[in-house]
Amino acid sequence: MNLIPFFLVAAYGLLLVKRGETYEKRPDERRSGLAFTGIALIYTLFLIYAAGMKYLLLSAILYAPGTALYLWARLEQKARVFTFVEWIIFIVVAIGAVIGIHGLATGYITI
Repeated sequence: MNLIPFFLVAAYGLLLVKRGETYEKRPDERRSGLAFTGIALIYTLFLIYAAGMKYLLLSAILYAPGTALYLWARLEQKARVFTFVEWIIFIVVAIGAVIGIHGLATGYITI
């Protein structure tokens, strides 16, 4: 369950380093920040790969309802729900959840 959030944090860290948003006071540390976030991103991708598709789909089953509740709450508040990239992530997780539920129902995935 933690691998996806770790990946998203590493990806966001890489985005911040590339934009240079957090390096106004110490721009000389940007290169090391880029190295660390790049390593973190590659490492978390490897961990997701090593965990396997079974556990990725099972975690999507748990993430999808929570994200749907968030979506519902934001719509009730008439606030912006997701950015374009966040919509893509949500759709991928929802598809993964459907595949995971189907796998559990048919016995292809076992707990």
